[in-house]
This record gives sequence, structure tokens and C-alpha cells, in this order.
Amino acid sequence: MKKSNWILLTAWAFAVGLLTLITVFNQAKIDKFMGITANNEHIVNFSYPVQLKEIYVVPGQEVKKGQLLAKLIRSDLALKLNTLNKQIIELEAKKSIKLDDINRQLNTLFTKYELDLKKINMQIEQHKLKLKENKKLFQTIVNSDNKSFSILKDNIKTLQQEKQSIKTIYLNEENFLKLELESTNALYDAQINEIIKQKDILNAKEDRLTIYAPMNGKIQSVLYNQDSQIKPFDPLLTIHPMYPEYVTGYIHENIVNELKVGQKVSIESFKNSNNKEIFYGTIESISNHIEEIPIKLKKYKMVPLWGYKVSISLSENSLQLGEKVMITSVLKQNILEKKINALLEFLNLN
Repeated sequence: MKKSNWILLTAWAFAVGLLTLITVFNQAKIDKFMGITANNEHIVNFSYPVQLKEIYVVPGQEVKKGQLLAKLIRSDLALKLNTLNKQIIELEAKKSIKLDDINRQLNTLFTKYELDLKKINMQIEQHKLKLKENKKLFQTIVNSDNKSFSILKDNIKTLQQEKQSIKTIYLNEENFLKLELESTNALYDAQINEIIKQKDILNAKEDRLTIYAPMNGKIQSVLYNQDSQIKPFDPLLTIHPMYPEYVTGYIHENIVNELKVGQKVSIESFKNSNNKEIFYGTIESISNHIEEIPIKLKKYKMVPLWGYKVSISLSENSLQLGEKVMITSVLKQNILEKKINALLEFLNLN
């Protein structure tokens, strides 16, 4: 083969290889892109009218998460809670009167039963004693009439039946009163518990009138003084977090994107440092339309660039607000990349 043909063949092979590499890199999935840190201003307001009872912070003051900021009052809540408390007191009083009455009936019934039982037992004992005496008399007098024996025995039997009847009547009345006692307890307790549930709901609303710092931050503004009346949705105070809460990143429009909502990513500052700290965030949203990338993220300020916006939430960190950061995501390689890497490994070129 002529030398010129070898040169042409080599050129064609190089062109095909170069085209393949260009295709691979153009189809590669992004694993790094840039973004800017930001946070939200937290506004404390209410959907109902309130009165500022106490304020414990001033503008510019740094606060810790959970720190007490203010206490407020809702006059409508206080009125409703007072009404419910009165209803509970009234129901407790009615319940107490009713239960006392039933217990009094139980005590009266028991006392009467004890007296009736004592009376009939005495009668039975008297008849038994008389029967015993008659038997002794019968033994001494041969011609004595034993008809009186049967009469006394019948009387004793009748009295014992009457005793059992009294006991049955007592137990029936006692059970009836005890059932009434239980039903009265259940009735009033159900009514009281229902009011307590309403109170719990109102107390929970009242608890929300005690304001605590939702995060470490700085008080930006306090818009009302103590004892002021605040209209619905009017801001009481505003807080800025001490650290950025999210990152807004941008992926160039021509790069294939396989990022997903909920995916974890790492965040690293662009600052010059030997020991750069890495933070982690979660992708909250990815736009489905392109918009112009901010100047701060452009290498050439005058060249317009467009991309997809990605919002990432951050946990507590030491980044600065408005700082440029690198966002990194380890994504699965596509099939072509896997094949190329496998081939490179086989040839010991990777």
C-alpha cells in the first residue's frame, strides 16, 4: 500500500476517534455546576388580630434557635376559655349534686335494709326460742297439744322467706342506684371531656402566641411596641438567618441534566482555602424552562448565558450569604461512558 494511502487512512481513523470523543463528552451527564447562596427573611405575623403583651428583642440583636422573642394576647381566646371554664364548673357542680343525691339514697336504702333485717332476725329468734320452750314443756306434759309447734315452725319459715325477699328487694334497688351512679358519672364526664377538648384546641392556639426564634439569626426589624394592637397579617417582626438556607444553582441549557428532586448534593465554596469545608444539601426543585444565568456565575460577564434553575435546601453551615459555590452530584454513568471506561481499564490506559 502506498504511503499516501496510509496517511489518508490514519487521518480518517483520527477523525472518527475525535468525533467519538466529542460525542461522548457532549452526551456526558453533568456532575458539577455553580450556584449562589441565599436565605429567606422570616416574617412573624398572624391571620387574626392580636395584642403585643411583651417584646424581648430589639432590631440588630442576634438570637439563638428557641429563644423567647415575644408574647401576645388574643382577647377572643381569653373570652372563649373563660366561658368554657365556667361551663366546666357548672357541670362539675351539677354532677356533684346528682352523685350526692344517689349516694344519699344508697345510704338510706342500706340503713333501712339493716333495720328491716335486724327486726326480722329478732322475730325469728323469738319464735325459735318459743319453739324451744314449747318442746321442753311438751316433754314434761304428756297431754300437751303439739299443734303450736307447727304454727311456730310455719311462722319461722314465713319470716325466713320474708328475710330473703327483703334482701332481694334491697339488692335490686342497690343495683339500680349503682347503675344510675355510673351513668350519671359517664354522662357528665363525657360533657366535661368534650369541653376539655375544646379547651385544648384553644390552649394550643394560645401557646402559638408565645413566639420563639425558629433558627439562629438576627432580628431585622420590630414593628410594634408593647401593648400595641396588631391587625391580621401585619408583620410583628422580621428575622434573618445567621447562615444561608438554600442555594440557587444554574445548569447550562446545552448540558444533559439527570438531576432529580430529593437528590443529595455537596456544596463547596469558591474561596481560596487549603481546607475547604464541604456541606450537603437536598434538591427541592428544578425549573422546566431556561432563564438567564446571573452575572456572578459567568466567566465572561458580557456574554449572555442561559440555563435551568435548581433550588437546593441547606442545613446549618458556615457559608456567607450571596457566596458563589460549586455544587457536586455523583451521577450514574451512561452506557457509553461505562463501555469506554471498561475498554480503557482493559488497555491499562485509565
